Amino acid sequence: MYSLRRFISLVILFAFLVMSYTGIVLFLSPKGRVANWTNWELLGLDKTQYTNLHVTFMVLFIVGMIFHIYLNWGALLIYLTNKAREFLLFTKEFILALGINLLFLLGTLYYWTPFEQFLDFQYDIKASWEKKVDKAPYGHAELSTLEEFAQKTGRTTSTIISGLTTHNLQGIAPHKTIAEIAKENDKSPAQIFDIMNARPQNNTLKEGSGYGKLTLKEASIQQAFELEKALHVIQEKGFTATENSTLKEVADALHVKPIELLELLKTTTIKEMK
Repeated sequence: MYSLRRFISLVILFAFLVMSYTGIVLFLSPKGRVANWTNWELLGLDKTQYTNLHVTFMVLFIVGMIFHIYLNWGALLIYLTNKAREFLLFTKEFILALGINLLFLLGTLYYWTPFEQFLDFQYDIKASWEKKVDKAPYGHAELSTLEEFAQKTGRTTSTIISGLTTHNLQGIAPHKTIAEIAKENDKSPAQIFDIMNARPQNNTLKEGSGYGKLTLKEASIQQAFELEKALHVIQEKGFTATENSTLKEVADALHVKPIELLELLKTTTIKEMK
């Protein structure tokens, strides 16, 4: 036969186990800014997901406890009676239980021993994560677009894009956030930042590297030149191109090699980018 008490007790038990696990993970996990900057995960879940699980199972636990108290109200009242079965609120057990809870409340708020040492231990654990990675240049830098990041760090967007494209990263665009670029390339924002700070690779154009297959839009992103000005330069040379025109199509129309066209577009437009 279905037992409501057994069902509620099992719900509370499972919720308690999940809350305990997520609580321990959150206790040991890095601070939010570090977790987001490094894409910190444990068993496939990031810190935000652990926090969400902890909160939702806390709600489930509270609701379960309300039903548990309701179903066992009679038994709880017995705990508040003396040997003569007379109701007595301030029993020894009640006072002891209340005292322990007050001790944890005040000890945590006023950093009494050993609560202070326990909280310092948690702080040391979280601080240790920060020593393992380079700090973000400012809070929530991963949410900045490349343009915003360039402005806040005193760099130029073209230099950042050029540095990223030389490392064969995909989806590089001024309007995209560092977090979006990191996700598309299966990297963390911290790794993208490391690439930005790396020494620039040799970006000399080499013939036979397949540049002719690139559209003007793709080439402008990869080689960090301004597309609109490039289209204007091509038009001045006597050919009307679009962002989807390939370098080979335009080069053939202008009677030059794709690599020569690319060099022309870089030298005539990149200097004016900000």
